[in-house]
Amino acid sequence: MDILDAQVHVGRGKIATTLAAMDALGIRSVIIDELWELRMGAHPTHIQPGHVLPNGSWRTAYPTAVEAALSHPERFAFLVRIDPRDPQLESVMRTVGSTPGALAFRLQPVWTLEDAEGFAKGSYEPLLEIAQDIGLPVCLFLPGYAEALPRYLKKFPRQMFIVDHCGMGMAQFPAGRDEAQARRVSEPGYFDHVLALAEFPNVALKLSHAQSHFGTPDYPYAGLRPYWRRAIAAFGAERLIWASDNTVIPHHSWADMLYYLRDDPEFSGEEKAWMLGRAARKIFNWPAA
Repeated sequence: MDILDAQVHVGRGKIATTLAAMDALGIRSVIIDELWELRMGAHPTHIQPGHVLPNGSWRTAYPTAVEAALSHPERFAFLVRIDPRDPQLESVMRTVGSTPGALAFRLQPVWTLEDAEGFAKGSYEPLLEIAQDIGLPVCLFLPGYAEALPRYLKKFPRQMFIVDHCGMGMAQFPAGRDEAQARRVSEPGYFDHVLALAEFPNVALKLSHAQSHFGTPDYPYAGLRPYWRRAIAAFGAERLIWASDNTVIPHHSWADMLYYLRDDPEFSGEEKAWMLGRAARKIFNWPAA
């Protein structure tokens, strides 16, 4: 099976060890979201590598991802985080769009309450106009804000959106969120709002962090099956993208997060092929060699 992990944070000096682990697990390809450390900077989107610009925006750097993609183009590609406040936004995005191995942009529109309110009111429309013209998909980290996405899905019908981490809320994002609201979007019932996005053909769902979202801490995570069945019914397996994000999940091994789905007898071979690689190949336009 052609297995593609759609999100792994690879940092400095980790290309060889990541390749070795991929070979051991039977993972053919990985999409890198480069990350050097988990420590946040002055603003939660200031994630190394990168640098602060004079207006306080953050410009991401991705040297390891470029090296990996150039050295092993069949095994590695990458996405790039974009700050909509970048004063050279269009130039930065077009540079990414013309860089070999760059498959997508990653947006983080709800890291603060101010950002979340702006996103709900349409603040990302200028950025998405550029993205739609360039033709790269956008991955969206918007935990518990699925209801804010339809305005963009309608306005940018040619733009492909991927909702990260099942779209479910996370207690710490954004800081200061109303406690009752934070609980609501973190409960399994909120998945109904995420699944409602499936009516729009230009959105896909990234299956990651599900173990914590749906209270299934122990391998083989059998409790996830009914959620994936509902997701398949809503989106079709063709719009479901498996991703481990294993580099920031301390309590589950990369192997466990792959094998629970690959070896589950209750999903067909066709469903697994789509979720574990074929959907990502199609949506990110990265054909297998």
